[in-house]
Amino acid sequence: MKIRHYRVVRVLRVQLAIARVLPRYLLLLARERSPRFRPDAAAWTRAHTAAAREVKAVALLLAGAFTKAAQILGARADFLPAPFIDELSQFHDAVPPRPFETLAPLVESDLGRPLAEVFATIDPQALAAASLAQVHRATLRDGQEAVVKIRYPEVPRIIPLDLALLRRVVSLIQRVQRRIDMRTMVEEVTRFIELELDFPREVRATERLAKTLADTPDVVVPRVFTALCGTNTIVLEYIDGIQVARTAALVAAGHKLPVVARKIGALYGAMIFEHDFFHGDPHPGNLLVLPDGRIGLLDFGLCKELPPGFARRVAQMMVSAMIGDSRAALEAAAQLGFDTSALQPEHLRPMMLLMLGDSDGETGLFDILGESAVRQIPEDFALVARTLVLLNGLSHRLAPGRRLIQAELLQHLAAGAARGGAPT
Repeated sequence: MKIRHYRVVRVLRVQLAIARVLPRYLLLLARERSPRFRPDAAAWTRAHTAAAREVKAVALLLAGAFTKAAQILGARADFLPAPFIDELSQFHDAVPPRPFETLAPLVESDLGRPLAEVFATIDPQALAAASLAQVHRATLRDGQEAVVKIRYPEVPRIIPLDLALLRRVVSLIQRVQRRIDMRTMVEEVTRFIELELDFPREVRATERLAKTLADTPDVVVPRVFTALCGTNTIVLEYIDGIQVARTAALVAAGHKLPVVARKIGALYGAMIFEHDFFHGDPHPGNLLVLPDGRIGLLDFGLCKELPPGFARRVAQMMVSAMIGDSRAALEAAAQLGFDTSALQPEHLRPMMLLMLGDSDGETGLFDILGESAVRQIPEDFALVARTLVLLNGLSHRLAPGRRLIQAELLQHLAAGAARGGAPT
């Protein structure tokens, strides 16, 4: 066992991070009370930058839930100050793979037999590595191309400790700032990690999404080799494509980036606002463009089923807010679980525009929520919002300034709101 996996090491490293970051914020808050010494924006930016770098250092050293938390936070440009996004957005490509021989026993344990009885080949070089698992390319004995996703062995043991430490950190943050309830962030991290740790659930979600999208021509969901999956292992059909972030490679292969963007927007609009079951982690590593132009989906740990009528009410709230119908927007927000007594109508429209990447202002959702009295975001809405924010970033990569993914999403939003009629 590596030294970083010991409980005492993880606890002491987090305590050191708190000791380095907290005093700076306490000093700035104390200065806020004095007109003479009130800190300017640059002072807050320096504090945020130092804190973000400390979070990054902890995540790189300890891995586990801290890396996953950094990845999630790095995608929340709607929620956190810019220095955190600048530092943490790099985390999707920052996890080094493990030697395959250290993980092979886990695969054999799930299979109940030697690897050679199931696989003709397994590439020891990982295709991808994430915070909780890594993926290897393989060939089954019958010649089918596959990938093997393997959960890291220490994850079940260290994750509960990591989440407890994250809650401790957030409780301290809440003492020095009350603009928004940061506890919702750690609860979001907790929910996402719990979903991604449950490999049998991920297998079921992959199969369900494949069935849901069976009649959708522009998408491919890999086949699951269910009999080969277990607690620590998922074996899927290999899909050959180009990651959507590799725009130069896409163009060189003859793909038109605006067309790719529209297909992705239409796909996610249909999943969220028509099927009520969607792939909730559209970061660039999880989306491929296949040679025939279809979109290949990967990594189904964050697939999410929405409650009946939920997506319709989201569509009603967003459309009503954008057209200035505050009454209808607030009614839909109340049905979604927002505390509408704390939600101001003037904050709804900029919040919705930011989620759809349709705001040219520099104010983020963090600032809007801070100005309002809203302290929590409904659980199901949080993953929808996060998915939309990730799609905003992807849209900018594929077609800067054109908001093509958002245009497709808006069509499904409008259709969803129209199907529902007035909120009831």
